[in-house]
Amino acid sequence: MATYDPPQPMWKRNVAGILDFFLAAIVFGYVLTLIFGNEPSTLPAPPGGHQIFGFGTRTSLVLVVLIIAYFVVLGRTGGTVFQRLFGMKRAKPPAKP
Repeated sequence: MATYDPPQPMWKRNVAGILDFFLAAIVFGYVLTLIFGNEPSTLPAPPGGHQIFGFGTRTSLVLVVLIIAYFVVLGRTGGTVFQRLFGMKRAKPPAKP
């Protein structure tokens, strides 16, 4: 298990992760909407309502892959956006015996 120097509070790690997830989902979702437009969704619009936007299956999978890539790439290069804003230190790799 990785050790943090100094140990980061649990609330700070959780809040940074949640905010990073929403940041990535909103930014990548917006970009995918601009690129692919409103794809037909498998779900019909609600009765008496309008469908504002819809992601098809392929676009949703691309969004999930981009969110995972966000955490992997930025996690290996110094921390995600909110980890850096909160001043969180990188984890040290475990010491080998």
